[in-house]
Amino acid sequence: MSVRVRKFLVTVVFFLMLESLSVSVFAWNAVGHRIIAQIAYDQLTPIAKAKIDALTMVMFHSSYADNRFARASTWPDQLKRKTARYNSWHYINLPLVENGIHPPRLNPDNVVWAIAQAEKIVKNSAQNKYVRGQYLSFLIHFVGDVHQPMHCVTLYDHLFPHGDRGGNAYLIHSSIAKNLHQLWDRGLGLFVSSPGNYQYHYWQIQKIATQWMHLYPRAFFAKQLIVQSPKKWAQASYQIAVSFAYTLPPNTVPFDTYIKQGQVIVRKQCVLAGDRLADILNQLFS
Repeated sequence: MSVRVRKFLVTVVFFLMLESLSVSVFAWNAVGHRIIAQIAYDQLTPIAKAKIDALTMVMFHSSYADNRFARASTWPDQLKRKTARYNSWHYINLPLVENGIHPPRLNPDNVVWAIAQAEKIVKNSAQNKYVRGQYLSFLIHFVGDVHQPMHCVTLYDHLFPHGDRGGNAYLIHSSIAKNLHQLWDRGLGLFVSSPGNYQYHYWQIQKIATQWMHLYPRAFFAKQLIVQSPKKWAQASYQIAVSFAYTLPPNTVPFDTYIKQGQVIVRKQCVLAGDRLADILNQLFS
């Protein structure tokens, strides 16, 4: 085997390894958030789309505008690797209290607050373009986060007197995830590729987004789309966590009906998040 061939094979193996790691590292970020972003992008008005495309060009280098928009949806999670400054903006710890435990006061710098702040900055055309681009990324991402039930709850009971941190301390036995939060971040398996498979490609994200939009058209969410308050969105996600997510006992294997019913909820929440994100952006950039 020639040196040139060996170098080529090493390069191929290296990139295959990177691709195989992508889903496990990014999971919800690379798949769930991008599906939501694609659903929203497909519903933008021409005027809003043109203005948004110009902003994403400032932060991301790609000739495909919708791909830049999708990349913007995952940037806030990538930012966590550099700074913890914005970590609390991704969630709100609405307390689920049992056994008379007194939970701490809510952190005011939460996902509901962050959505409002992002809207203000994105709307301000006098603001620096790069700053607006950053907060557009925040807005896209946080609208997705607030529709993830485990981003809107923390359980306080005898097992978790100091809180389960949105299910991060709520351990389960599953090949998909180690804890309840991770299970839902990964869409109960919807956002995890099969063993040995590669990451979800751009065209796959588009296909999934289109399928889910056909499955749940805007008319399906007619009543929910009237609700424009991120605080109420968080409360609705909290109710899903209380009424369904926590029905899985800790330290157990998720049963099939739980996974199937949970995946239905995930699909609905993703489409609803995309619809609401589109409405926000069309209004901000009209």
